[in-house]
Amino acid sequence: MPTGRTRTWWRGATVLAVLVAVAGIVFALAVGGIVAAGQRDAAAEQLRERTNTIATRLAAEARRYTDAVSLVAASLSNRPAVTAPEFSTAVAPVERMLLPGATTIAFLAPVARGDVADAQRRWRARGATGLSLRPVDVAAPEHYFYVFDAPLDGSADRMAGADVSTSTEPEPVHALRGARDGRRLTVSDAYWLLSDADVSVEMRQLSFVVTAPVFSAPEPGVREFAGWVLMGLRGSDFLTGALDTGGPEPVDVTLRATVRGARADVASLRGSASGDRDLTGSSQIRVGNRAWTLHFAVPAGALQSARAGVPMVLATAGSAVSVCAAALIWVLATGRARARARVEAATRELRASARAVEAERAYLVQVLDLLDLTVVTCDAAGRVVHMNRTGRSRFDGPDRVLHVRDTIEHLGLTRADGTPLTAADAPLLRALRDEPVHAEEIVRQLPDGAVRRLLTHARALRDPDGVIVGAVSCAYDVTSLREREAELAAFAGIVAHDLKNPLAMVIGYVDLLLDDLAQNAELTEEHLRTLGRVLATGRRMRGLIDDLLGMAHARDGALRPADVDLRALAAEVVTERLATTGAPVPQVYVGPLAPVHGDAGMLRQVIDNLIGNAIKYTPPGRAARVDVTTTRLPDGRVRLEVADRGIGIPAGHHGQVFNDFHRAHPADGYAGTGLGLSICRRIVERHGGSIHVEDNPGGGSRFCVTLPAAAGETPAAGGTSAAAGGTSAAAGGTSAAAATGERPVAAGANPPDESGQRRVNAPAIVASTEPPTVMR
Repeated sequence: MPTGRTRTWWRGATVLAVLVAVAGIVFALAVGGIVAAGQRDAAAEQLRERTNTIATRLAAEARRYTDAVSLVAASLSNRPAVTAPEFSTAVAPVERMLLPGATTIAFLAPVARGDVADAQRRWRARGATGLSLRPVDVAAPEHYFYVFDAPLDGSADRMAGADVSTSTEPEPVHALRGARDGRRLTVSDAYWLLSDADVSVEMRQLSFVVTAPVFSAPEPGVREFAGWVLMGLRGSDFLTGALDTGGPEPVDVTLRATVRGARADVASLRGSASGDRDLTGSSQIRVGNRAWTLHFAVPAGALQSARAGVPMVLATAGSAVSVCAAALIWVLATGRARARARVEAATRELRASARAVEAERAYLVQVLDLLDLTVVTCDAAGRVVHMNRTGRSRFDGPDRVLHVRDTIEHLGLTRADGTPLTAADAPLLRALRDEPVHAEEIVRQLPDGAVRRLLTHARALRDPDGVIVGAVSCAYDVTSLREREAELAAFAGIVAHDLKNPLAMVIGYVDLLLDDLAQNAELTEEHLRTLGRVLATGRRMRGLIDDLLGMAHARDGALRPADVDLRALAAEVVTERLATTGAPVPQVYVGPLAPVHGDAGMLRQVIDNLIGNAIKYTPPGRAARVDVTTTRLPDGRVRLEVADRGIGIPAGHHGQVFNDFHRAHPADGYAGTGLGLSICRRIVERHGGSIHVEDNPGGGSRFCVTLPAAAGETPAAGGTSAAAGGTSAAAGGTSAAAATGERPVAAGANPPDESGQRRVNAPAIVASTEPPTVMR
């Protein structure tokens, strides 16, 4: 029978065992909760990445529709009148684009009250055979009639002759008026299409119309509003077609837009995942003048990369270990014999738990080894903790990699631009410095001479207190993707080059016809104008092809960085520009420019585009005034400025002028494709710089470009100007360039020839002490 002392010892041992068990279980549950929260955060991050991908895809798909309408409107503009053959030619490419959800593309014309009969005769004469204009309200001050239309959804229904001015749905009317008043492409609010009036309510879709204005040119220099190009777009068909990638999409996607003044669901696509939608997100995309909202929902379990049962396994294993430890304490405290039996039982349980944990670890390692990605983890000191099978096979180095530096030194990696990747710039070490790496491309030269391109991501790993305890990186091989992109770029270049040959023949033959027929008295001015339009259109097409080739080279062309003399480049560009510019002769001032580091050919294209725009966008009859200077910045870069006193950039367009095909003055008669500044932006960003435009005090615009300084150039304290020599001293009209020993370059003068006579219309680059005339 146990004594009182024995009973007290028994009770104490029991209390101690219970406390150890409770503490261990609480700790295990806490660890399980942390792992579960981490899995949910990982799922939320995956949802954000997926939603960004979906939003980007939908935005790109929407641009196909708006670009199609804009191109048709542009092709119908600047003509004496829109005719049926011209409309058929303009919409033929759109009919081959396979635009999901697009219903009809049509040309609409405004007709004043009382002019319906005359308008019907005019449009019939222009090819609308059998057109019957059907005004809904004969008392309306203005009607908007469908004149020409082409179905895009295979429907046989035609809208020609229909009047939308008094439709029960006001959205298309607002869009048409907005496009005409704003002279831009406009997207309507969501509504029921007039062509779907006979469709049952259950099958009817909320839809949009995309419309762009068309301006005719009945005679040179005169632009009149002629009508609109309009395309119907069914919301649900558009969403389904845009997201049809051939595989199941687990995320629910809902398109929301304005419906009768309020935000409402226009179309929804149910994801393939099952379960409660406990993760949501949203994103906005711009479509013309409208902002559409995308709402996303998905079950968290559908996106988690780890097993859903891992937190429970950890909590259970931790609790089991805690119970075992408590039992062990109790056994040890209650007797040697019992302790021996209990210890053996606890040992068996611990071994089983260890095997379970080891099996779980082996499972996770196997998952990582099956991935076709290189996955590497390291601790806070940069020592490699784990490298999966793909990484070990690609490393092809020692059996045991001790430090991240070993991988960099062994592989000899470089950046995408060819510069060596130092150990300090290794993605894992950058992640340890809390510098996340996202989609950074690095290049590896294999021993056999082959080149592999890897897209790398790296993130820091943190403990519950937020302290960085390691890092993880993954890289996947994009060599075949880049080769495919290069093949496509080369194919586009070949196609563009092959297009230029027949186009050059067309332009040459039209030039010959104009020369031969100019003396023919039987020809009318209309014939000559028509040939002139053909010639001008061919030249515009040639310019567009050249710009497309330039854009492809700016994006994919190999960089050959070296120190570049900007001043020599600018002088060469000005000389070539003035050689092809008539009166009035532009006045271009080029100050002493600081050298930069970059690709000379691409930087010359940037300078040529900026100076060419400054000369072109000048009011007729006025000589262009251009000022080209540089400033050294404290961070070791050079700021290049090209200022002018031209027509300037309208408010709200300063950031958009660098977008593809954007033109700030489309209706002012200035030729162009809208690609020049986009090419400049691509080149500057590939050099690690930036470009923006601001209003020039005193009128015009000022384009600012930052570029890396040439090697050996010392950054200026406080950002003093390297082009100080290009700024005039007020007293005596002496240029400050004299103080630097450099002479600025001014263009636009007519220096005398050897006989002492000034040549007319022979501009040249000459040394000058004249100050810059453009306001800085």
